[in-house]
Amino acid sequence: MNKIKPSSNIDADFEEKVAKENNYVDDNGQITERSIRILEEFHTFTVKKKKEVVKEVLGEDFLKNVNKYREQFPAKRLPTKEYGRQSVEELKDKFVWFFKTYPQYTWELVIDAANYYVYLKSQQGVPYEYMMNSSYFIKKTNTVTKEVRSALADACQELLDNPQLL
Repeated sequence: MNKIKPSSNIDADFEEKVAKENNYVDDNGQITERSIRILEEFHTFTVKKKKEVVKEVLGEDFLKNVNKYREQFPAKRLPTKEYGRQSVEELKDKFVWFFKTYPQYTWELVIDAANYYVYLKSQQGVPYEYMMNSSYFIKKTNTVTKEVRSALADACQELLDNPQLL
């Protein structure tokens, strides 16, 4: 049973005929080994493309920079019971979003902003109380309003506006 309904612009019978003629589907409408190989090649291509995008957006030394950022945060649970440091993989994905959204900021400024944020939170009455973890500091989505916000971008801008803070 087909759950996908083709639009009126697509001639389903013609498309099925072409798919069978090119050995993409068999007579029962099941995809063939050829189709599976093509899909696997496409998947490999998209994974490689993602790695290229990561390097293009974050730069060649991005792993060193992600780790440097990560190390600014406490290597323990925060008072909120969250771990202070998230995985490099999670942070990498957040940084791709961050640098696409805020290309005016540099890694140096990002590290300084994280360092400043952690320093401020460590000086409170209860150290690290209400502190965001390393991932949420980069990007956090409000579950109710779906608004996406970056405290890191705010901290970067604060340091640019007030360089004497460093």
